[in-house]
Amino acid sequence: MGRVLRFSYLFLFLLILTSCLETSVVDEVSLIRVIAIDKSDQEEFVKITVNFPTFVEQGEESLLQQGTISAEGQTTKGTNILLNRRSQKPLKYGQARIMLFGDELAKQGVEPFLDSMYRDPSVGNRILLGVVAGNQAGKMLEIEMGGGELAGVFIPDLVQHNMDLNTIPMTNMHQFLFSMYNDGRDPFAPILGIKEDHPRIVGTALFSGQYYHSDIGLDESFLLKTLTSVTRRATKQFEILDEEGNSVYIVIEKINSNVKRNVDKTGESPLFIFDIHIDGEIQDDSGQFNFENTEIVEYYEKKISEKLEAQIIDMLERFRDQDIDPVGIGELYRSKTRDWDASLWRETIYPSARFDVRLNLDIVQSGVVE
Repeated sequence: MGRVLRFSYLFLFLLILTSCLETSVVDEVSLIRVIAIDKSDQEEFVKITVNFPTFVEQGEESLLQQGTISAEGQTTKGTNILLNRRSQKPLKYGQARIMLFGDELAKQGVEPFLDSMYRDPSVGNRILLGVVAGNQAGKMLEIEMGGGELAGVFIPDLVQHNMDLNTIPMTNMHQFLFSMYNDGRDPFAPILGIKEDHPRIVGTALFSGQYYHSDIGLDESFLLKTLTSVTRRATKQFEILDEEGNSVYIVIEKINSNVKRNVDKTGESPLFIFDIHIDGEIQDDSGQFNFENTEIVEYYEKKISEKLEAQIIDMLERFRDQDIDPVGIGELYRSKTRDWDASLWRETIYPSARFDVRLNLDIVQSGVVE
């Protein structure tokens, strides 16, 4: 009998605890999809804009639309209070898919905003990040996407698609913070722009710690992706010179790549070696080539490989000279070093680093017709 009584008390106790949990009914809250943070015109203020779906009653049916509101304040949490005062329903961040920063704000540092979001238990640590050129992160949420698309769906899908199948390297808040707090690498994020009143990916924003440092275009973003992650089913157009010195454009689809990284520390300065293998299919070109001819295929494989090798070395040397490390050169060196000294690395070793890139392109086939 005593045992049954104890279980009864335990059940009652758990029932009371459960009733104390905060619950949210979907119809009674506004689920934020996109968060945009810009530098305010007021000194030491930030402007936060959020986007969320809304349902407008039309007879017996509900029409899906979107709501966008903004507020300005000195802190993230303080501005959230102002946002809630302007919202018809309580704002919840649990469904946030992407966080955008205006470039002017990002130059001043993004750590306070990421830290505030990372501490929120309702927010997934794998939400996407992006930088918007022209300090227009908030404006991007107000653009008419066309085709009935909502900004809260279109923008994160745009970024995710380009990271999955195209030319920009993969990142999210978890990976960004890992790189930001890592003394052997620096973070990066896609950079978006507004062209012809439409959002689009324009390159990759490079950071020095928490500070937006500079950016690279889509061509070099593809190279950075090749160095930092495995590429699957990407598409890229290459410009090279034919045997007569004329420009030729070749489109290669279904690009798969992998990279092996190593460091040779036997010399006076470390030599970082990248062995890269890329395979893909030629699907289009600006000339009239017979790609069934093995010699022609081998010629263009060699030309593209040589051009990419030179571009990658140039990019790595520029990163070194600018004292930024989005590739994780320092992390590679640390993995081969017993007594790691971050200051010594940045001040002495990294500035003298040398690079050797060995790239092998294999055109596995040249299209269904051939």
